[in-house]
Amino acid sequence: MISYIAGPEKLICRFEDRMDTVQCQAVEKEIFEKLQGVGTPIVFDLERVAYIASSFLRICLRACKEAGAERFSLIHVCPEVKKVFKIAGFDRQINIQ
Repeated sequence: MISYIAGPEKLICRFEDRMDTVQCQAVEKEIFEKLQGVGTPIVFDLERVAYIASSFLRICLRACKEAGAERFSLIHVCPEVKKVFKIAGFDRQINIQ
């Protein structure tokens, strides 16, 4: 499940539960429809996410490329999930907090 908080300064996408392959396939189209034409920075809030699949890495990389690295970030990333991003080398491309 995803919730969106759009403000004048940024768009926050809050993810919940596991972002496994099935969940990513179910929400990918919705995510990119929401992100299309957004003129503000985009933030993926992973506070309630304890597991990500490679499908979610792909979503993050695409969002980062479309928004621009300086306008895309991940926040509230738990150590286990942050480790996956580091192993994939995404910590060099994406601002992860």
